[in-house]
Amino acid sequence: MPGVIDYYFAPISGYAYLGHPGLMALAAETGATIRFKPLLIARVFAAADTTPPFAQADARRSYRIEDQARWAAQHGLAMNAVPRHWPTDPAPACKAILAAGAIGADQGAASFACLRAVWAEERDIAQPDQLQAALDDAGLNGADILAAADAPQVAAEMEAITDAAIAAQVFGSPTYVTGGARFWGQDRLPFLRAALLAEAA
Repeated sequence: MPGVIDYYFAPISGYAYLGHPGLMALAAETGATIRFKPLLIARVFAAADTTPPFAQADARRSYRIEDQARWAAQHGLAMNAVPRHWPTDPAPACKAILAAGAIGADQGAASFACLRAVWAEERDIAQPDQLQAALDDAGLNGADILAAADAPQVAAEMEAITDAAIAAQVFGSPTYVTGGARFWGQDRLPFLRAALLAEAA
């Protein structure tokens, strides 16, 4: 049977942006179902006693910029490794992605719209007008999604996903979980692929 991928990610994560197209392609190849789990990354970092990327030492931050530039070039993605609006509050985008699923819109497209807005379009997705514009530009109905995102149950779901991520020992974004195994980072997609194929065999 095709597998299931629990996709834990922050919609402000540079490595989630870099890995998103590959994840979508992998799901299409294997028939796997993606369960989108946008989370509050600051809570995850705090629970794991992890230093957030923006607060790391200069050596690590400078390497991260170099590394992301290399991956972006390899994937053919536009990327500003030092975006103007990063970090920003991810909660509005988390709720928009969950709301997209609730109203039957494409969560993959909504997720990538948020990620691309931060890392390639210099948008502040904590601002409703900029978030809606990013969703609209992705071919989605941003107004409908943001209206649905105001529902209390959407905020509750975001908190529950963050709690579940912490319980599953997720400590960074993106983390892909299938069959109880964690795969942290977009460079682990080949390992995720192997696990999905093994599950389906």
